[in-house]
Amino acid sequence: MEPIDQDTGIILLAFGGPNSLEEVEPFLKNIFPNSKLSPAFQEEIKERYRLIGGKSPLLDITIRQACLLQTNLQRKGKPLAVFVGMRFWRPFIPETIKIMVERGIKRIFCLILSPFITSATAEGYWKIVNQSIKDISSLVEVQFIPSWNHHLLYLKAVKEKIEEALNRFPVATQHLVPLIFSVHSLPLRYVKEDPYVAEIRKTVRELMSFLKKNKEWYLAFQSSGKGGWLSPSVEEVLVQLEENGKKEVLIVPLGFVSDHLETLYDLDIALKKKAEERGINLQRAAALNDTPEFIEALSQVIIDFIGFSKT
Repeated sequence: MEPIDQDTGIILLAFGGPNSLEEVEPFLKNIFPNSKLSPAFQEEIKERYRLIGGKSPLLDITIRQACLLQTNLQRKGKPLAVFVGMRFWRPFIPETIKIMVERGIKRIFCLILSPFITSATAEGYWKIVNQSIKDISSLVEVQFIPSWNHHLLYLKAVKEKIEEALNRFPVATQHLVPLIFSVHSLPLRYVKEDPYVAEIRKTVRELMSFLKKNKEWYLAFQSSGKGGWLSPSVEEVLVQLEENGKKEVLIVPLGFVSDHLETLYDLDIALKKKAEERGINLQRAAALNDTPEFIEALSQVIIDFIGFSKT
């Protein structure tokens, strides 16, 4: 393999998550710095992490993604070092950027690990990265890789996960299983003039065009706050499907490429329990995580953009 390019690097940006139960409280305080969090709320979140293994797997998954991505890029003749930076927990984005600059990297490409990159979802990352560069060095060039939710390889990777999950249903009824595409909810004021929802719907339509049998689908939102957030919730859609007589449902965590609390607890535990209480066989499509198909998709997204940015 070619030696690593010393001047250019990639940083994968993600939300972050606690690596132990002891880290839950400070992690929450990073997310809600201006709020007084009740002990009951903190204990509730801690219990959720306890139920999924006592920590978030997000950092471990993201590190594996970075390692595999770096190796795959080298194989393709793009020997770029790949780093990891988290928004709300270690390794924090400013810390990682400081390391990159100290290693002599002068050109940083930022890839947010969300397929739906709009102002509503990415502004926080933009601010942190730009402030970090301002604090460290004015000689470093930073570019954000734009939204990749329509990239063919990404769509194919999601399609494969959907088809794998559909195979868990009886063959005779697989084609009748409705799909719930779940994404993170946002306050309505953030998306009033933002293409977030339109981009999601376009991606779903593209995915559905690849699926030859299943045609019934719904868009649902999870992790909403109080008042004025995007809806319907995944719970509301599940109730609607029950009222329509559906007994088999597949949920696709479209907004989450890696497993963390919102897939492992919110969907696999909390929503699954609600489905069982209603006599519904609820299955979940696996997250993309560090699968070869997803790593290949990210590799091509990076190569396509870097090639474009040099022209």
